[in-house]
Amino acid sequence: MVTKTTKLIEEAFKAQGWNYKIDEHPNGKSSAIVTGFDLKSGRSIQILLISGELERGEDLALRVFQYADIPTERETEALRACNEANGKYRFVKFVYHDNGSVVIEMDMPSETKDVGNVAVELLYRLLDIADDAYPIFEKAKG
Repeated sequence: MVTKTTKLIEEAFKAQGWNYKIDEHPNGKSSAIVTGFDLKSGRSIQILLISGELERGEDLALRVFQYADIPTERETEALRACNEANGKYRFVKFVYHDNGSVVIEMDMPSETKDVGNVAVELLYRLLDIADDAYPIFEKAKG
């Protein structure tokens, strides 16, 4: 089932003329808009705007699951890079996973007025931060 939040964000994406697809979770309780953007640095990233489970109020989670890959043998450097980025940027969180992937996380409560336009604004912020922060993670790769 496509959630109300996903539908509102879809309307905003259509108004922007952006390409996307909608993905419904198999359990039927959540859905996501999947989109991709090219950054100023020339890199491309995939962004998921996940509308949470209906009984939890449909909060929105923006995720970039494969923002950067840093070998697990450089975990200390990866964690330092996440700490540096988390200290420098507001609104987002950088997380290093055991598989070597750095993930960008951003959240928004669905009670926000004008969910679609706020999601677009958050997406623009995420893109700017993702572009600006990447050298920190490149350095961590060694």
